[in-house]
Amino acid sequence: MNKQFKEKTFGIFAVLTIACLGVAIVASQKFGTAKEGLNEERYQRMVAEEKLEKAKSKNRVLETKSEQMKKELDQLNALLKEDKGAIADLKMELEKTTRLSLILQKELKNALVTDKSTSKTR
Repeated sequence: MNKQFKEKTFGIFAVLTIACLGVAIVASQKFGTAKEGLNEERYQRMVAEEKLEKAKSKNRVLETKSEQMKKELDQLNALLKEDKGAIADLKMELEKTTRLSLILQKELKNALVTDKSTSKTR
């Protein structure tokens, strides 16, 4: 009976060893799959972070350009206001000059008329 007991015990231990080996292999495969998934997720996260940094950098560049364009627009608007003021001043000067020219023409006609009439009377 001792021999039979040893054989049964050996058989049970052999089956348990094979079962443990099978569990270890399955666990190892699951661990490998999980590790690959984790590495893939890390890689995708790194790629997403790089894209985010590039987008942030591009956004900063565009904001800087936008600020520069706003400054240039403000400068152009200031120049436009100055030009409009200068144009208005030139129009006023032109109107004054036109009025003075008309007055001078009338005075010249009057002077010529009076000069002719005084010449005739002499």
